[in-house]
Amino acid sequence: MTVKRTPLHTRNINIQGYKREDGLWEVEGVLEDTKGYPFSLEDRGLIEIGDFLHRMTLTLVFDDSFTIRDVHAQMHNTPYLDCSGAAPQYRELIGLRIQKGWITDAKTALGRTTSCTHLTEMLPPLATAALQTVRGYKLNYDPDYATGSEERKTVRNTCYGFRDGGRAQQRLWPNATDEQSEA
Repeated sequence: MTVKRTPLHTRNINIQGYKREDGLWEVEGVLEDTKGYPFSLEDRGLIEIGDFLHRMTLTLVFDDSFTIRDVHAQMHNTPYLDCSGAAPQYRELIGLRIQKGWITDAKTALGRTTSCTHLTEMLPPLATAALQTVRGYKLNYDPDYATGSEERKTVRNTCYGFRDGGRAQQRLWPNATDEQSEA
């Protein structure tokens, strides 16, 4: 049975990963919110259907160890004029390392009332994209990376596909059984 639905809110998050010519890596996320109806905001006036309620960009620049070296936060469209005041706070992420548990450190560094909920919500998918950007590139262009223990440690048992004894483990690291029994 099909039930008629009326679109009310759309959120799009687009993330791109880059290899930079200076040897660093970069992930850039753009968050865009629109509404399916017109409405007014005191600070902005009438927001038409399809106009951006939120349009924000967060860019993380990091090195091979996934340590954040630079951050750029831009708030192109926000519901309130003072929202963009949170953008400079994201420079507090510089020096943090994207790794397991880093989101807690990031949220502490950013502070709750000095940061933006929407930019902060992009950190987990930006971290995933950072890993996929570097890993994907190195898996295709660095023959030692795919078979190395660092790659195994990074993805081992992180999901069904990379479980011990699974197809990926058998194809990528067929001789890893000794390492598995030690873990």
